[in-house]
Amino acid sequence: MNQEIPLQSLVHKNEKKYFWLVLIISLVTYVGLIASIIGIFIILGLFALSLFLHALSLGHIRANAVKLTENQFPEVYGQVKKLSEAMEIKQVPDVYVMESQGILNAFATRFFGRNMVVLYSEIFELAHHEAKDELTFVIAHELAHIKRNHLTKMMFILPAMWIPGIAELYLRACEYTCDRYAAYYINNREAAKRSLTILAVGKELYQQVNRAEYLDQMNKEKGFFVWLSEMLSTHPPLPKRINEIAVFFGEPEQTVIEKKTSKLIWLWVPTTAAIFALFVAAGVYAFEKIAEWTAGEGYEEYEDYGEEEGTAEPIPPIIEAAVAGNTEKVAAFIEKDEDVHAIDNQGYTPLHWAVLDNNPKMVELLLKAGANPNEEDYYGMTPLAKAAEQGNAEMVKRLGRAGGDPNYQSKEAETTPLFYAVLSEDPATVSALLELGADAEHKDSENITILMHAIETGNRHIIESLKKASE
Repeated sequence: MNQEIPLQSLVHKNEKKYFWLVLIISLVTYVGLIASIIGIFIILGLFALSLFLHALSLGHIRANAVKLTENQFPEVYGQVKKLSEAMEIKQVPDVYVMESQGILNAFATRFFGRNMVVLYSEIFELAHHEAKDELTFVIAHELAHIKRNHLTKMMFILPAMWIPGIAELYLRACEYTCDRYAAYYINNREAAKRSLTILAVGKELYQQVNRAEYLDQMNKEKGFFVWLSEMLSTHPPLPKRINEIAVFFGEPEQTVIEKKTSKLIWLWVPTTAAIFALFVAAGVYAFEKIAEWTAGEGYEEYEDYGEEEGTAEPIPPIIEAAVAGNTEKVAAFIEKDEDVHAIDNQGYTPLHWAVLDNNPKMVELLLKAGANPNEEDYYGMTPLAKAAEQGNAEMVKRLGRAGGDPNYQSKEAETTPLFYAVLSEDPATVSALLELGADAEHKDSENITILMHAIETGNRHIIESLKKASE
């Protein structure tokens, strides 16, 4: 697959440069705000508001959109898994399809460590219009955002997002990068360009577009407002994106697009940054004056209300039944095709709770219904890791027979179930995992081996078992 192209070259030349620009602006803003007590509250308030609105939006999607699974649009879900594996994305993101009222769009997002891709139905229908590769390009583009950690970086550059036209420089460079990644991994540049053409004119007319004429359009459409619209946009113009793919992969179908914006960009950046700095300083000054005024009026007591109750998401009924140990109720939910991979506010699935409750009957019921023993919770632990942590050897064996991976690594600490078994100090559990093929020489993110952890606990039976397994 494109072996002649080094992966590092897929990153657009401006992505890193503009990231450092917006990061420095954001850090300066944070430092300026933190220097004032009022500024700290401004930062916390903006983060809280942003987080709440984001969570509300994702809650609506999760409640109404259709989630792709092995039983729900399995062909497209298989493509998602295949691309995730090729891009070395450890956990396949949740993918949802939602009604779009004719809008062609897709986006990737992240919340509390879980990645998500949302495909608008108008885009998803490409799979039924003999344009499967074009849909695959869209999916690969969104997965590239996850691969490049664009979603995680957003929280660090939040202040720069408030300045018109500054963060957009970085975001447009990211789009070019993701276009390259997508075209690279689907290994079909023509489908990539067709997909971007579909975004321009729709999935019925794109085949009639004279692409050379469309690309040359960027040299004919000039003027201040054309430039300004691009400056304020998070995505480059579609003709530029199409042409960029042709240029990067050295294809003959490319147009020389005149560069008209470089000088204007470096005039725009300091001007808008200065205006923004004055705006922030004026806001902080105004808040401090208000605080002084209210303090002078005798408002010296503050009441800490804490977090509002009722803001957490409700626990799925199937999880409540699993926690209660009600196998009949869980079986009834399964017959109604309830999702056995439903999660609560800790990322626990019904199987997590059944393992924690040491309920073999519940575990058996859920496994037969297709529950995944390798599903990670928000803390990076699978049901198999939970069983190992509890020192439950029989549960470990059962989950292993159901496909539990003894070498599954958590995304953050890179720990495997064998680490937790060692910490449980139960030799039988350690032996069970070793029999399942657990790697006794694995190191965690701190470069500490399992044997080192065992020596720290001082359990001689486990220490000798690991030494023997490492021979």
